[in-house]
Amino acid sequence: MRPRIAPVVLPHAHCEPGCPLCPSADGQLAPPPVPDPSWVHDAVARARERYGNAPIELAFYGGDLWSLPRGPRTALLDAAETEVRRRRVQGIRLSMGARSVLRAPLGEFRARGVRAIEVTVLSLHPATLRALGVTRGARSALGAIGRLHRARIRAIATLMPGLPMSSHRSAVTTAEAVSRTRPSGVRLLPALALGGTRLGDLFERGAWVPMEVREAITTCREQIRVFRAGGTPIVRVGLQPDQDLWAAPPILGGPWEPSLRTLVESDLLRGIATDAVRGIWRFGTRAVTFVVNPREESWLRGHENRTLRGLQERFRLDSIRVLPLPEQPRGTIRALSGLKDPGDVPPLRGARKAS
Repeated sequence: MRPRIAPVVLPHAHCEPGCPLCPSADGQLAPPPVPDPSWVHDAVARARERYGNAPIELAFYGGDLWSLPRGPRTALLDAAETEVRRRRVQGIRLSMGARSVLRAPLGEFRARGVRAIEVTVLSLHPATLRALGVTRGARSALGAIGRLHRARIRAIATLMPGLPMSSHRSAVTTAEAVSRTRPSGVRLLPALALGGTRLGDLFERGAWVPMEVREAITTCREQIRVFRAGGTPIVRVGLQPDQDLWAAPPILGGPWEPSLRTLVESDLLRGIATDAVRGIWRFGTRAVTFVVNPREESWLRGHENRTLRGLQERFRLDSIRVLPLPEQPRGTIRALSGLKDPGDVPPLRGARKAS
């Protein structure tokens, strides 16, 4: 059973140089508070009240924990370790920049109960890193993931397509390079222009144009193809400033969309379903049954069944039936000619018969 999350959102203020979410030098955001250990205990108490005895993971999101001043950083880690030793949480997740991962005492972290670290990769495109003022090279991010593997700590990479000087091709190339390091998961957060941040300033000055929603869907779709081909789970698609950031700055521009993950996954499954229909379509085919994993049925249908209606129009079908069957692997679809019931669906090749 996947653990529930007890989130502690840290302010963006002490991250490594070039963080696109930190306040700009002349920004209007109020100075963030110093993180307090009570944040940890309160987060765990809320999670316990909500989830009962379900397993819980304490997760520090937002800013780079290791870049905080030593006093507050140690106090937060001590409070988190206390919750682990009391068995109120089963592990700790941190958010850190690549440079911090390369410097931090990972052995000590693991002894404290840290089981996963989210690494802020952003992009591996040299021009993008220079535009942000990032002082590390692209290899540092890949080296950070490798160091986490050696420390037996799960590495979750955070990528941000659409940054200044980036492109669709550079975003996919970044995904390919990160995928080869075999992270335990990945977050895809298309860049947003947020008030009071460096990206917000660039946007307001006309020095950077963020992606549109359609562009973000296309780029994230291709990045997901890359990661799924390498067996890397997708943890999140899309930044939600009111949940993911301490200050919840206003959105000035960019591909903000609450249901971005659904739009991207629907776009992916639309292509898979189209290929599946082409494989079985014959002259006179008037009905098709799609077999899909239950967890992906809503993605196949699309918002208000738009994907199914589009397929119906494209292939001039009279009707479509969707059968959600758990034995269908995620990310795959079978198309069968005619309207089928579950008992009519042939077993998958290599699948064992139920005893």
